[in-house]
Amino acid sequence: MSRSIYWKITIPIVLIVIAVMSILAVYMTNSIRNTQMEQLRSHLTTQARLIADISLSDLSISSSYDSIDQLAKKEGEEINARITIIAQDGTVLGDTWEDPATMENHASRPEIMAVLAAENSGESIRYSSTTGQNMMYIAVPISGADGISGVVRIALPLTIVEETVSNTRTSIVWAMVIGALSIILMTFFIARMITRPVRRMTRAVQTITAGELGGHITVYTDDELGQLGHAFNLMSRTIEEKVNALSDEKSKLATILSGITDGIIITDDRGNILLANTATERLFNCPEEKMLNHSLIEITHNYEIEEVMKASIKTAQEKSAQIESLTGKFLQVIAAPLTTSTMSGALIMIQDLTQIRSLQTMRQEFLGNVSHELRTPLTTIKAIVETLQDGAIEDKEVARDFLDRVNNEIDGMTQMVLELIELSRIETGTVKLNRETVNLNSLAREVMRRLNPLAERKRITLCADLMDNLPPVTADKNRIQQVISNIIHNGIKFTPEGGTVTIHTAVNANDVLLSVTDTGIGISRQDLPHVFERFFKADRSRSSSGTGIGLAIAKHTINAHGGHIEVQSTEGKGSTFTFSLPLGVN
Repeated sequence: MSRSIYWKITIPIVLIVIAVMSILAVYMTNSIRNTQMEQLRSHLTTQARLIADISLSDLSISSSYDSIDQLAKKEGEEINARITIIAQDGTVLGDTWEDPATMENHASRPEIMAVLAAENSGESIRYSSTTGQNMMYIAVPISGADGISGVVRIALPLTIVEETVSNTRTSIVWAMVIGALSIILMTFFIARMITRPVRRMTRAVQTITAGELGGHITVYTDDELGQLGHAFNLMSRTIEEKVNALSDEKSKLATILSGITDGIIITDDRGNILLANTATERLFNCPEEKMLNHSLIEITHNYEIEEVMKASIKTAQEKSAQIESLTGKFLQVIAAPLTTSTMSGALIMIQDLTQIRSLQTMRQEFLGNVSHELRTPLTTIKAIVETLQDGAIEDKEVARDFLDRVNNEIDGMTQMVLELIELSRIETGTVKLNRETVNLNSLAREVMRRLNPLAERKRITLCADLMDNLPPVTADKNRIQQVISNIIHNGIKFTPEGGTVTIHTAVNANDVLLSVTDTGIGISRQDLPHVFERFFKADRSRSSSGTGIGLAIAKHTINAHGGHIEVQSTEGKGSTFTFSLPLGVN
């Protein structure tokens, strides 16, 4: 409470008022007491001088001092004070309250000593054991032609003075209390009036701090507080405009960062992450809130990325490196020094080149496969041509056989080129589907009829497990037939003699299903995720022939129809390829 301006204004003023009133009360009380004491002193001195004049004649008669004692008692009763008449040697000659004969010598009393020493009045205030009170003693000399012959002392209790001072003090205290309370109440009221605009501004500032921008206060005066209010309102509007502008810029930046497919990380000079975008979350499988204020190596688990960042900060130059992460991803890391007025660190961009590298690898493999597939028939054709040129053309039977073989090789190369063109057209979306009502059972039987001679040559049994009354689908007949042919042909090609290839059709709530199961060599676990990738050919047994794009064409064709294709396989036991096409018109 004492921290507020209201109390900082009020408490000092209240303390000052209390201090001033207290000092004033003490001063006035002391002043009144001193006045009362002075009046009492003056009164006692006057009375003492009168008694001294009266007693001068009695002191000239040294034979008897009874008249002096009687004078002291009489005059003392009249003025209600204690009168003591003392000889020059200090002997008490008369006293209002006591028998002079029993009283001790008073020559050592301060007031008596002062009179005898200075031939003037003397004064003393002290406690009287006789009366049990504080007394004021005033002594004056009894002077005649022969000098001082004695001393008259009048004593009076200070009770009257104390009572008067006490009553006066009480009145002053009450007056001071009432005055102080009035001033304090006015101070409270004035302080509240002064601090009211400050309290309004405080509430407005707290509102802005809570996030409610645009706070405004009403200004009622044109004084300094009014000017402060106008300045606050202007500041509030300015803050709102700047915060809105910053919010817009932040939203734009967030949108840009979230839209960037490369990982973006901002770190401080110690490698602690200050910002990370959505792509970074995907790269390292960690949400941004868990990355912030954690070290780069703690999140990436890769010291090479940290080394690139440190090198960039140390040299104040852009640094880059290509690294392979623990998860098998191939990353391009680019770090640039980042220095602002409040921090220094690095901006790190991480590009996932895994797919590009995989495509490059597959393209190289594809070029090798295509080169191999083209080189073999071209070599064969060249050998046939040379044989014919050497005279074999004269033998019609041999020439006809050679020409048939040339024609077969050309058909194979033509089929390879057509497959490449088809894949390119499907991937670029330029292929047009000629949709019609198609029954997968009929297409499966037609493909089995065409491929049955190939299966018989390899002593492989083609089996059909086709669902009765299979619902038709709307699809491109030729392309779906090509998909079925590719899958069954693969099953025959990679199934040893004596094996079986089974075609099965079924239906579920939304799709018609066709699957081809073989008892062949199967697909290894590491190759299984890649069988539908373009240019992919599994090694060893599957590298004997083909370009590795038949299943890629099948996948793109089924996807273009709104369907789905998948494979399940166990190495050494066989594979099952299954695709689905949606029921109804697409």
